[in-house]
Amino acid sequence: MAFNASGNISSKLSLGLLNFVLAVSSGWALKHYSLDRHGLAGYGLLFAHSVFCILRYTHPNPGQVQRHICEQSLRYSPAIFVTLIIGQMQSIIGDIKLIGGINWRCVVLGLYAGVFLLTAIRRCLNEKSTLGQVLAKLERASHTLCVVWNMYCLWRIAIVDEYWWSLGLALLVMLNHFVLWRLTLRFNITTLEVDTVGMCFSVIFAINASQELVEETR
Repeated sequence: MAFNASGNISSKLSLGLLNFVLAVSSGWALKHYSLDRHGLAGYGLLFAHSVFCILRYTHPNPGQVQRHICEQSLRYSPAIFVTLIIGQMQSIIGDIKLIGGINWRCVVLGLYAGVFLLTAIRRCLNEKSTLGQVLAKLERASHTLCVVWNMYCLWRIAIVDEYWWSLGLALLVMLNHFVLWRLTLRFNITTLEVDTVGMCFSVIFAINASQELVEETR
């Protein structure tokens, strides 16, 4: 029991520290590297998330609502942040030329509308029911599709004129969502810590990817 309590305290301290780093980096980016409304919303989202999580992990007895909001924010914020950064990058170099002339904004709205609609319906049902489990699988698949769409858009931006930071951000998105969670199986680290570290690196890569485009278009 004492060991578990010590481990929980250590985990909460590390999460509080990691979210402090995220708050500093995203706040700095919000002030200096928000080039349009997409960047403002993206960096603002991560800053708000980090501040809320700092309050959650430093509070001696956080409420259920606070826990739930923090968990859901951690689940969706990384993908939404990258999508918004892609929007900022398009404001610099112009709209991405997608196969078949598909409109980027329409695809984004459709994807995220599907995710949040499935989530809302699932919350109204018994999650242990057959329908609830099916909706949970569909929601996870839709969320993964949003991540894959972000990777594809970043790849399209990267191949325009060898924008390496954009390609690096695409690879980071892939690692964060599909690979790095496996570290929790081998090391004494939680999924929350892995995800938060990934968000910190996402801010750094997003800043450099946007600045690379700015410098190339001058």
